[in-house]
Amino acid sequence: NITISLIDETSLKVYFSKNISDQLTDEQKDKLKEFAKFVIKELGIKNAPTMVIQNGRGELKTTANYDYTKENKIVKVNAHKRALVDVMRSLAHELVHHKQYEQGRLKVKPPDIGGEIEDEANAKAGQYIKMYAKIDKTIYDE
Repeated sequence: NITISLIDETSLKVYFSKNISDQLTDEQKDKLKEFAKFVIKELGIKNAPTMVIQNGRGELKTTANYDYTKENKIVKVNAHKRALVDVMRSLAHELVHHKQYEQGRLKVKPPDIGGEIEDEANAKAGQYIKMYAKIDKTIYDE
């Protein structure tokens, strides 16, 4: 149920579920792709994970998840009935976890609430939204 939208020559992979057009316009999808590139560059991520933006929670327990247990690292974000900026923040949060993995800091699954790993992901995600809003103020428009 996933269609492939491979973007740019850097092998950055962003996938959108087939029914995502119910939630996101093509312009919003492009904004998400540009934001993903921005965060990956800011974090200095060496090998970007696969990113899936889905319409509905599916197997997710919350709004987003980063699975670092498989060879192909994957970030999944639910976009259903969420503002674009909220989807972006979730994406950034999970990309921070990917950077933490690259740094060898995700040896065990961190707690869902609090602790250094989660607090850092929350803080940096908020910072990246504010930084990116200076580039594209329309991310707050709905």
